[in-house]
Amino acid sequence: MNVYTWEMKRNIKTTIVWMVALVLVQLMYISVYPSMVKDTELLTRMMKLMPKAFLRIFGLEDLDFSNILNYQASISSIYVTLVGSIFAVLLTCKVLAKEESEKTAEFLLSKPVKRSNVLLQKISSTLTLILTFDLVICVSSLLMVEFFKQGAVDYTKFWLLWLSQILLHLTVSNLVFAVIVLAKRQDSTTSFSIGMTFVLYILAMASKLTEKLELLKYLTPFYYSEGIRIVKYGRMEPVFLVIYFFLNLALVLSSLFFYSKKDIYL
Repeated sequence: MNVYTWEMKRNIKTTIVWMVALVLVQLMYISVYPSMVKDTELLTRMMKLMPKAFLRIFGLEDLDFSNILNYQASISSIYVTLVGSIFAVLLTCKVLAKEESEKTAEFLLSKPVKRSNVLLQKISSTLTLILTFDLVICVSSLLMVEFFKQGAVDYTKFWLLWLSQILLHLTVSNLVFAVIVLAKRQDSTTSFSIGMTFVLYILAMASKLTEKLELLKYLTPFYYSEGIRIVKYGRMEPVFLVIYFFLNLALVLSSLFFYSKKDIYL
């Protein structure tokens, strides 16, 4: 467990900085909710003036902002869904890609430990940090909802929303692990992974534009974990949970397999 412990110590401060930043952003947005909910009718009229394509892309059609969960899901689509995924990308790159770019992989892999064991410990430490990150954001969100709510709250929808975000962040991390393992050199892995994340995010939005593009939703985990839809209907579609399970299983197993055979370039 030496690698796991080392990675936890090395990345916990960065994780705390991200957590504090997102909690403050969350507080900034949700603190205006009580004053905003008083003008729900005005807000609804303003929303009707916006282009339908814009409302469809962000899932804002017929959204009732008098419910605090709907409001939270709409603002979370940026700062939790996208920013949280960028955190998962940067963390994963720091845990694995920098071993090669900073020339420390030679020292680490010369130890009498199997490569698969090293990678498994790195995946476990990343999983722990992402779960810690999401747990803190989730608990702070729960406290804020309790403090600022203006009516009854369906907590089943609340927990489903956060479960979907945890699954998304873990999947993005496992996807980046696979990218790093398959890449020959790590010079541009971080920028490629961030670009890939934005492309997947845009695909999720594009899939809602027309029926012709609807099939794109199966290509991106951002659609599986779309908070506004999950809060609106109070469920995650079983097909997406099944895809999540097999996708993550395939990504982890393929990463372990290919990392054991990879030529490390220093």
